[in-house]
Amino acid sequence: MKKTIPLLLLVVVSLSVFSQSNYVINGKVIDAVSKLPLQGASVFAENTTIGTASNTDGVFSLHLPNGGYNLVVTFTGYQTETKRITTADAGNNSLVIEVKQKEKSLEDVVVKASYEVKDGWEKYGDFFLDNFIGKSSNSKNCFIKNKEALKFYFYKKRNRLKILATDPIVIENEALGYTIKYTLDSFTHEYSTQVSQYSGYPLFEEMQPANDAQKQKWSAARVLAYNGSLLHFMRSLYNKKIQEEGFEIQFLIKVNDREMAIPVKNLYGGLNYTMDDSTQTVEILPNQPQVVVIYKNEKPEEGYLSANPDQPGKFQLTVLSFLPEQAIVIERNGYYFEQTDFSINQYLGWEKMADMLPYNFKDREEPMRTTAVIEKKPDPVIEQTAYSSSNLLTNVTWKMDESRIIDGTNMFYYKREGKENTIDLDKDLYKFNTDNTGIYFYNDQEYKFTWTYIDTEKTKMKIVILYPTPLVVNLENIVLTPSSLKYTRVQKVNGVNFMAIETRIPK
Repeated sequence: MKKTIPLLLLVVVSLSVFSQSNYVINGKVIDAVSKLPLQGASVFAENTTIGTASNTDGVFSLHLPNGGYNLVVTFTGYQTETKRITTADAGNNSLVIEVKQKEKSLEDVVVKASYEVKDGWEKYGDFFLDNFIGKSSNSKNCFIKNKEALKFYFYKKRNRLKILATDPIVIENEALGYTIKYTLDSFTHEYSTQVSQYSGYPLFEEMQPANDAQKQKWSAARVLAYNGSLLHFMRSLYNKKIQEEGFEIQFLIKVNDREMAIPVKNLYGGLNYTMDDSTQTVEILPNQPQVVVIYKNEKPEEGYLSANPDQPGKFQLTVLSFLPEQAIVIERNGYYFEQTDFSINQYLGWEKMADMLPYNFKDREEPMRTTAVIEKKPDPVIEQTAYSSSNLLTNVTWKMDESRIIDGTNMFYYKREGKENTIDLDKDLYKFNTDNTGIYFYNDQEYKFTWTYIDTEKTKMKIVILYPTPLVVNLENIVLTPSSLKYTRVQKVNGVNFMAIETRIPK
């Protein structure tokens, strides 16, 4: 008996740990009209590797890691049904999902037949791949196995392309080691606005690696795809680890019809971050609808920079556009809803299916440093230090090129040789000396200062200008190259907070 007690305790502890990190969803799929059970219905948590099929009684059971999901039910000849589920649904054995048969009118059949492009794949296939699979390096190793399932329709009067699928699209992502079955609702492209939109329900399946080398390669590639992704951002936001995980948030506002990004000082206050302890969910409602998300630990891919030469090359910049006064709710696994309550532009909007990971991806499952990651992702600290070396800073005198200033409630704008300037900074110059002294030139007046970096990455600097009384100026987010010095300037004058986003160039 004494030998049995430790074993029983081990079993109890193991079950306790399992219950804390997983939960079970049980339910039944029935016909909406006849109320009869449907055998063989596909039931899966959208954008995960977790799925099953209903048995002869229409019953299904899913084991899910804690968090929220969109439960998807598909059955041949029936409409796709979805239901949002969370950890709170654990133990609910009375979940019944009714699915309705598809109804096709004669008019619908005739309309589709008249607009269908017979050689659709030859004409629009590459366009569809670019805007659905994507143009990233991972996309070059993604393949659609059942192209014949895609049907292409062109509406000449509306100048619109619409793509439907008769079966789930089967995508083999050999870059990340996933087979994805994507139940496509529709893909549309409006040629008048050059806007593409698609919606559907992906189910992931892990490929079996041929050997340990391929397993390690896929593991490293998944970590690289995760870093800086929307999934990474949402999990970091949920856990209040935005800065620790390499992200920065700014608000995009308009000043005199010009857009400017303002760093958010009180990060979680500016997002109105609220944790609901009863549901273990987080709600955010940003103070500004345009939120800039910067991921500082990786550069954008070369393909993105080639297509978007005006975008920054040292970090990944994304703009999230929220609906006014519309909060979103985030689950612990990074799932958020409603997923249509904000749009994604710039870098993360450029990434498509080729870079997508399932919601049950474990970001800490594999070692973060592997050979493949080191080859594709240089250490950001080393790169930043190289560009922030003292000789690069002190070799020249830096003149103002552009400044966006917030002085209390007042806003000012300057661009060298600009015609709409609201402040004159033509004679605003910095000269840094190698002995950590310098001279600030302003309107033909000279003021001595001392300067020092206050972080090892040399992205933050403290300047003390020797006015009659010392004036402390902090430079943050410093990006230094041979041709430019960019930073956010923060200081307090007469008790008023003063902030500017500025770019200087060599005189």
